[in-house]
Amino acid sequence: MDHGRSTIAMDRRQFIRRSFQTALGLALARPSRWLQAAEADQKAAAPLNFSIPEAASQPQIVIAKGGSPAEVTKAALEAIGGIGRFVAKGDRVLIKPNVSWDSSPELGANTHPEIVKLLTELCLRAGARRVVVMDNTIDEPRRCFAKSGIKAAVTAAGGLVQFQGDRTFRETDLGGAIGRWPVMTPLFDADKFINVPVVKSHGLSKLTATMKNLYGIVGGRRGRLHGHIDESIVDLARFVRPTLVILDAYSVMAGNGPSGGRAEDLIHPRTIAAGTDQVALDAYAATLLGLRAEEVGYIKLAHDRGLGNMRYRDLRVKELRVA
Repeated sequence: MDHGRSTIAMDRRQFIRRSFQTALGLALARPSRWLQAAEADQKAAAPLNFSIPEAASQPQIVIAKGGSPAEVTKAALEAIGGIGRFVAKGDRVLIKPNVSWDSSPELGANTHPEIVKLLTELCLRAGARRVVVMDNTIDEPRRCFAKSGIKAAVTAAGGLVQFQGDRTFRETDLGGAIGRWPVMTPLFDADKFINVPVVKSHGLSKLTATMKNLYGIVGGRRGRLHGHIDESIVDLARFVRPTLVILDAYSVMAGNGPSGGRAEDLIHPRTIAAGTDQVALDAYAATLLGLRAEEVGYIKLAHDRGLGNMRYRDLRVKELRVA
């Protein structure tokens, strides 16, 4: 009997020891396939590159001045190769204006509705399957789109306005300083992406234009991004490379940006710039506020990281005046 109890006790000790060794071995072993897959899912998402091949015969930036917002936009587009260079038959196009504020067009807080209407019309005329216009607004979205005139403009042109909501964002790891954020779903469904910012001063980043307009592709509590605003803007610019940028500098909010609220906050360059280099276009936008590109932290950072050229005069630039 005693020998039997001893044998049972030893068997238990061996079982416990072997179980411990097995557990330790599993802990030290290479991760299993499912664990490796889970770790891979946590890596930063691949950038969304909507760009088209460079055309050596075309300017990289067109700066057009004069005329109405639609007239100047049309002239700039024609000078850079026409909408057919950027949008093909069957494309799903996402247009991203700045519609952040419950503000009327004459106050310059949002992209001018004439520009958005023209772009929507031209994309559909080029054969786009659909054109979606979207922004994650700061004020209530339906009021912003209505007061800005953009909802009526897009509807009249045959496009679709999609308001932000729980189903219009996808959780995405953007990497860098920005990390994991909800990103607008239509961006993942698009074939072409046209960024249509308005130029304004900004209390934190000094300037809001092309790259800062990308704040409107993410949801969540975006105020948290302001603690490292330059890095956040550059991370977004790395994640999304647009097909085309139409820079609305027709009326520029030179003071009290980005929301403004007074006609006295505006200057009126009556300018539209079209191009494919986000960094170069923001460098040009900075000059409209009397700034050098090097003085705007995110522009220099984006240039240093190879996202574009802040020395925009080194590019093929065409300037024209619309009668």
